[in-house]
Amino acid sequence: MKRNAKMIHFPTTRLTELAARSGGITREQAVEEAKKSVESLRDLALETIEAAIRAIEAIAYSAKRNWMSQADMKEILIQSDHVVTMAATFGFDALECAVKSLCDVTDGLITRESGEAAPIIVHVQTMRLLAPGSAVLTDEQSQYLMSELSKVREHFHFAPLSVGAKSDTSPPEMAQ
Repeated sequence: MKRNAKMIHFPTTRLTELAARSGGITREQAVEEAKKSVESLRDLALETIEAAIRAIEAIAYSAKRNWMSQADMKEILIQSDHVVTMAATFGFDALECAVKSLCDVTDGLITRESGEAAPIIVHVQTMRLLAPGSAVLTDEQSQYLMSELSKVREHFHFAPLSVGAKSDTSPPEMAQ
């Protein structure tokens, strides 16, 4: 029995043609252009952060008798996601850490079916202090705020849910 060789035809696409061309830009140039592109969105990011923080504040401060509904807490998580994304993208590390802590607490309260508003309000007040355009805090002051938020999480026995290295998710403790 004799086998016939089969021909395989790979269609030419625009992508393969472009990839085969010589020239283009270097990796460094591409990275610089990407940085410029992201930086051009800074004003929009600041507006997004401010709008999300205001929405979170409106929900938190409307709590009646220190109690919030599950739907309100879920909305806080949605708005917090916007803040975390923008804060991480544009280097607002302390704000990102505070909002992640807020997410940890809010998710823990939802899981326990508790509507307690006080731990959420403490986080919201901290977010406002760390928001772009607010008072400029020293690294020591920011670390102190993070350690206090960590104490709130520990009081309720909420573990950090954030992905990343332990130092990224658990604020450092201040030396006393």
